[in-house]
Amino acid sequence: EDDILISGGADKSIKIWGLEFGDTHRTLYGHSDSITCLKFAKRSHLFFSASKDKTIRYWDADSFQQILLLNGHCAEVNTVVVAKSGGFLLSGGMDRQVRVWERSRDIVFLEEERERELEKMLDAQDRGEKEGANRNEEDEDEEQPQSEAAVKKSVLSVAGGDRIMEALELADQETRELLLLSKTSSKPVTNNPLLIGMTPPQYILFILKSIKPSLLEQSLLVLPLHHLERLLYYLLILLRRGMGVELCAKVVVFLIKSHQHQIVSNHNLSIPLRELRKLLRNRLSQNQDTIGFNLAGLRAVSQFHQEKAQAFAGIGDELPGDDVWAGLGFGSDVAAALVSKKKSGSGDKKRQRKE
Repeated sequence: EDDILISGGADKSIKIWGLEFGDTHRTLYGHSDSITCLKFAKRSHLFFSASKDKTIRYWDADSFQQILLLNGHCAEVNTVVVAKSGGFLLSGGMDRQVRVWERSRDIVFLEEERERELEKMLDAQDRGEKEGANRNEEDEDEEQPQSEAAVKKSVLSVAGGDRIMEALELADQETRELLLLSKTSSKPVTNNPLLIGMTPPQYILFILKSIKPSLLEQSLLVLPLHHLERLLYYLLILLRRGMGVELCAKVVVFLIKSHQHQIVSNHNLSIPLRELRKLLRNRLSQNQDTIGFNLAGLRAVSQFHQEKAQAFAGIGDELPGDDVWAGLGFGSDVAAALVSKKKSGSGDKKRQRKE
């Protein structure tokens, strides 16, 4: 349409963009797999979305709500075509079928459609629980993944990916403005309030820390290749400055493992990757030395306190509590004289008793 744009991809979400300011109006969730096709209905803000989850969904871009869910394909739906009259819809998929969906005169109630979809979801969960209860424990360990967090995606993980992408876009915009201001004016640059008064690399680190560790890997999987390159650039800057070394190392290693083929085929990332390898080794070895030094210091302090406690362990029991000189350390002349005087006094008393 002339005033809005819709986009969708492998992150299973649909974004509605405003063409006037280029901002994101809303992110819609509903599909359980990658989105393959999006088509507007003629002269309206209603649109259709096709996905690899074998479904077609009908949306309203003004109210940001799903109107209908169309089931019928047995495999991935690749394309959707809306007739000029708007009277019917054609869809094609990997099941080698072309389906025709005609508009009916039935009134659609959104609340009823939501209740039906919710009932289907609950029924599917119940069936899954029953099937899981019937399986043996050994079969479950072999077939099911050991770590669900690394496999499944949730709405929270997709929202975390959106936050990272928005942070990267803000950081890139701020970096361009800083470069432009440094060339045109000599005035001191003030921090952008949208970045909470931080520099672009610091803001990226702040966003990464704000995402739960259990959802961080899932959120990183949502990022497209362009945002992946920008994230690696900011991580390189953070490692140069020695900021957030542990988190940066974790993110870099995960991104390289999960996007190995795309990164290797991209020649622009060869030089940054070499520098990242050197920085990671240096920073991690520095952190290891620091942690080892701190642990050695803690052990020395603990050993010193143990030795001190053992050295002074029975002094209060041997000497009377009224003696003010009893707490003096070993080697004190006054303390030694007092101890010898007490011993000689006790010896004289014993001799008198014998006599």
